[in-house]
Amino acid sequence: MLRNVFGGALIAVLAVILLMSNRDWVLSDQHRAVADVAALPEGQGEVLSNLEMLVSRYGVHVPRAPTKAERLYQLLVLAGRAPPARIDPGYQRPRFGYSVREWSFLGMPFASYSEYGFVLYSNNRWELVETPLIDAGNEQLMQEVGRDLRKGFFFPFWARAWGWLYVAAVALYGWLYHRAIVRQREALGIL
Repeated sequence: MLRNVFGGALIAVLAVILLMSNRDWVLSDQHRAVADVAALPEGQGEVLSNLEMLVSRYGVHVPRAPTKAERLYQLLVLAGRAPPARIDPGYQRPRFGYSVREWSFLGMPFASYSEYGFVLYSNNRWELVETPLIDAGNEQLMQEVGRDLRKGFFFPFWARAWGWLYVAAVALYGWLYHRAIVRQREALGIL
């Protein structure tokens, strides 16, 4: 009985992931993300005083795909069945981060690899903007900040590979199902 509840929960979790994730349903490496490293202080200097301009003009603009639930909501708004959402169109203040690209399947990330390395980035509801920094730009930024923001950074791999937890849960369900069949056969005297 508990095994059936667990199987039902796995199906429900997959449905929620498929609806709420903006990652592709098929195997893909097209989802870009930035792992946050540090906030950048207000300050004087060529980089710190021009953060917004550097990110908006020289950044790579990556559109954020809406989730399936957001697409459904947009259809309801267009049909007049739901009120339009109030959305702040502004970008967040630029931050320092580490750019990656994810391998995803069924809306879940399974692995990631470095795309641009350390970047300045900002985002809003519709897009991620990341500005790659060459070594000279990194050094100038660290000099203006007064410390090396890259030191002590540990990449949060679990945030880019949690799809393996779902695979492990499915494997656990398969093992529980197998054990139930073996016990049932032993009880019937088949084995």
